[in-house]
Amino acid sequence: MNVASTVLIWAGTALTTFATLRLLLTRGRFLRLHFVSIGSVIAAPLVTAGLALAPWSSWHDVAKIVFIGLLLLVTGPATVITTARAGRRVSHE
Repeated sequence: MNVASTVLIWAGTALTTFATLRLLLTRGRFLRLHFVSIGSVIAAPLVTAGLALAPWSSWHDVAKIVFIGLLLLVTGPATVITTARAGRRVSHE
């Protein structure tokens, strides 16, 4: 379990680092939103799963971590979509 936990946490961290660097280097407003969504849709669940599988985790910790991860997973795409729609409205006006 320890190896799986470590691999999941580092995979999520690597994806977050990649998305952050691409976000900083990309100029297009809507293309930047794609890199923001990587963090909430892919990286956050990986880190959440890794932390939940960590050997130090008690069921209290796992419940809290999973709840936070689910909030990120559910609200992240909605936030990106809302931001894109608002940006499109501003650019058309």
